[in-house]
Amino acid sequence: MNVREILTHNLGLKVLSLFLAMVLWLFVAAGTELEIGLSLPVVFTHLPPGLAIINRPPARIDARLAGPRILLLRLKAERLPVVFDLQDAREGSIVFPGVESAIRAPDGVRITRVTPAAIEVRLARAGK
Repeated sequence: MNVREILTHNLGLKVLSLFLAMVLWLFVAAGTELEIGLSLPVVFTHLPPGLAIINRPPARIDARLAGPRILLLRLKAERLPVVFDLQDAREGSIVFPGVESAIRAPDGVRITRVTPAAIEVRLARAGK
């Protein structure tokens, strides 16, 4: 038998075997748990007119996320901003405890650790 005959003999079975191997690999890879660390951007929205942030809150938050490997490998830090709404804020200090609740992780992904756990923002009248 030459190489061509070896490759084309039982071609249907070879294609089926390759397909089943890929399906099995995807099934195993998707079910594997993984934990990754991401540095997520912090975004403050709806800052009232006339107020300014006078301290330096962190620009990024370090988070550990756990879940199926296939979900975590598709995550990008820039697509998971940590958003804090300042719409009803007044002059003074605001503390946002429980930063993990501001992270919108996809279904099936758990947040295991967040640093820092709280963020403080100090606001003052602009121009002071």
